[in-house]
Amino acid sequence: MDKIHINELRKELIKNELDGLLITAPANIRYISGFTAGADARLLLTLEDQFIFTDSRYRDQVWLECPSWVYQEEKPPGLEKLSDKAADLHRIGFEEAYVNYAFYQKLSQIKPVIWEPVRGLIESLRRIKTSAELAKLREAARIGDEVFIDILSVIRAGMDEKSLADTIVHLLRQKGCEREAFDAIVVSGENAALPHGRPGKKLISPGDMVTMDFGGIFEGYAGDMTRTVGIKPATQRFKDIYQKVREAQQIGLDTIRAGVGGREVDQKVRQCLQKYGLDQYFTHSTGHGVGLDIHEAPALSFSSEDTLQENMVVTVEPGIYIPGWGGIRIEDTVVVTLNGIEILTHSSKELLNI
Repeated sequence: MDKIHINELRKELIKNELDGLLITAPANIRYISGFTAGADARLLLTLEDQFIFTDSRYRDQVWLECPSWVYQEEKPPGLEKLSDKAADLHRIGFEEAYVNYAFYQKLSQIKPVIWEPVRGLIESLRRIKTSAELAKLREAARIGDEVFIDILSVIRAGMDEKSLADTIVHLLRQKGCEREAFDAIVVSGENAALPHGRPGKKLISPGDMVTMDFGGIFEGYAGDMTRTVGIKPATQRFKDIYQKVREAQQIGLDTIRAGVGGREVDQKVRQCLQKYGLDQYFTHSTGHGVGLDIHEAPALSFSSEDTLQENMVVTVEPGIYIPGWGGIRIEDTVVVTLNGIEILTHSSKELLNI
């Protein structure tokens, strides 16, 4: 898979009149090389060669994970070997979002190289997934669905939010994920009014809504799903708002196809909620891309300039958050197709009262 990515990136280097690119973002390192310890490595990709700079702890790992890359033993922040490989190049790009000023000052001392800041060069390639990437995203989603089924038999009034979140994380790993994609969000009752609330010692009570937003990493790729369930006896207000959020989410799903703008999807969802006087309580974007990062391009938001393309992977996750009452969010991860979507997360969205 990395050979496809390397070839595409080299085309971008030529297009941008660069002789090479220094890659420092861990997700981008994994995308281009397959190396999984990107926080302790750097890559230098040129039009002819490809070097990986890391320390001796990872020598064998480099040979196993990315044998086509030339190993250079150099522990960050060392620059001696990088300087040697860069010295014959004229213009080298660096990922400006992942290079601090102190490191840039060191780079600028490598003469006669001209260091050019670049933004989004690799991220733009990551938007459209290969068949191998899609297979990993499907598996991450499948595991999430299995976890949700198991959780339905665990959740009950009297348990605290953190215990439920810990159970979710345990199940994700038990079923094959290498780790969680983000800290699991489990919020209940009034806490559910916090879109990214942290699970705490609050006890789940009868009549509460419980929002669970979670996902695991499978071979580097993230799953992401949210479901909100009710604890008996569910109130009529919860039932009514739940159906309206579900309607808005379905409109978002129905809008997506290749060629549609991310802004248009967001607008359709907001128009549905506005019809019910709920749009003021929808305080975040409709969705985001998912891949090696849990949040990546494209965006489904009011300010998005992205146009959806086949094999992009995005979430659709409208939510309503009412201070003093609670909140409801429903989220699926989907693949964009020419004429619609492939839904990856298949957990029930029926109003469940437990």
